[in-house]
Amino acid sequence: MVWFVYRALQGGKVDTKPVTTAATDAVNTASNTANSAWAALGEFFKTKLPDGTELNIPQLGVENKLLQFLQDSSKPVDKDTWFDFDRLLFDTGKATLQPASDEQLRNIAAILKAFPKVVIKIGGYTDNTGEKAANLKLSQDRADNVKTELEKLGAAPDRIEAQGYGDEHPVADNATEEGRQKNRRIALRVTEK
Repeated sequence: MVWFVYRALQGGKVDTKPVTTAATDAVNTASNTANSAWAALGEFFKTKLPDGTELNIPQLGVENKLLQFLQDSSKPVDKDTWFDFDRLLFDTGKATLQPASDEQLRNIAAILKAFPKVVIKIGGYTDNTGEKAANLKLSQDRADNVKTELEKLGAAPDRIEAQGYGDEHPVADNATEEGRQKNRRIALRVTEK
């Protein structure tokens, strides 16, 4: 900091390019990671819900997995079957959903409206970086925001529960960036169908 003030007083220019480049690189890396993860969801296809609503969803996405589960009477509701959202993005360290999340939220809300007996629980999770209490609050806030958005899109509030779990129940190794990214997730579980 002193160096910046000294350089400014001396009339020298401060080169902010390394900082700007680093920030741009970080945003590009996050964007590329999301794009490659979304590409792994397979081809998009159109499917009709029981109420006639048509959705455009990826073959390996949460919407298709949820639909298959709901339509298969041999698959009972249990406490272990969770479906991870795969196209939700939040602002870093915040519970604010980014606009790229809208399509998946609309699809899940449409599924809930088309299957009026279905009740779900939204689970919010974080990695183990930072304070445990802060992670628990962030995970709860994110789960609550997903619930709120689904309600705004027409899903009945009494059919959605939201709970934050913080860094409990990791699905990957928190020792790696890739593992931590997998642990930062929102999932849903069907509690009635």
